[in-house]
Amino acid sequence: MKKNSSLICTVDIGNTTTSIGMYTKKGELKITFSLSSNPSRTHDEYAVILLNIFGRFNITPEMIEGFCISSVVPQLQGTFENLIRKYFPEAKEIILEPGVKTGIAVIYNPPSDVGADRIANAVGVWEKYGKSMTPKKPLVVVDFGTAITFDCISPKGEYLGGAIFPGIFIAVESLFKKTAKLPAILVKNPESVIGKSTTQSIQSGIVFGYASMIDGMIEKISSEFKSDVFSVATGGYSNLISKFCKKINKVDETLTLDGLFYIYIKNVHE
Repeated sequence: MKKNSSLICTVDIGNTTTSIGMYTKKGELKITFSLSSNPSRTHDEYAVILLNIFGRFNITPEMIEGFCISSVVPQLQGTFENLIRKYFPEAKEIILEPGVKTGIAVIYNPPSDVGADRIANAVGVWEKYGKSMTPKKPLVVVDFGTAITFDCISPKGEYLGGAIFPGIFIAVESLFKKTAKLPAILVKNPESVIGKSTTQSIQSGIVFGYASMIDGMIEKISSEFKSDVFSVATGGYSNLISKFCKKINKVDETLTLDGLFYIYIKNVHE
């Protein structure tokens, strides 16, 4: 490892988007950006993109100590592993999979079925909010990805499971493709619950409908815990939808990447 290696790169490979963050060893997030998740791209093509973006921020390969990767796309995981070994040969490589230290117990059947991004979310919410919380509360992460996931963490820091719901993009795309007269729309703040046009009606249904679903799910989760919960929203539409949710306590767009940073530290520096 070269002496000037001082940065940790986190990579969250999702079905639609790959998010990347660059951290100092102290946990300061220096840059974050996203790429389309395209399994047809080679590791060399992704390397050109990454090195170009890093260069714009005066980051050289020698400055990167290591990578921590979560992935729900096996083919792309392999692409990034090849990329790292070829273009960042001195960097450490942590792949979030069974056997990697996370600091949380996974109570799920079987534990290996939990998506790596969901574990990263659980670690992120526990390290950033749960550990220092007084009094302790159950934690819920609502991740607005290709699917909307609800991840539940006990007051002891145990991953308990959650729920999976079709994501907003899937719903909008399905309406457009499966109906003859409904148009493709841009998801944005609706002017009112009662839409005055077809586009406004779809926007209302998507935004207010999903907000109501999320509030309802959090209420049911709280009832199951028999306790109030602390809920954190993350992912692409988290800011937009959370404006209309009564049960979201915090929006944290970098929660998944932060979780990967903590996992890297636990496996390399503790």
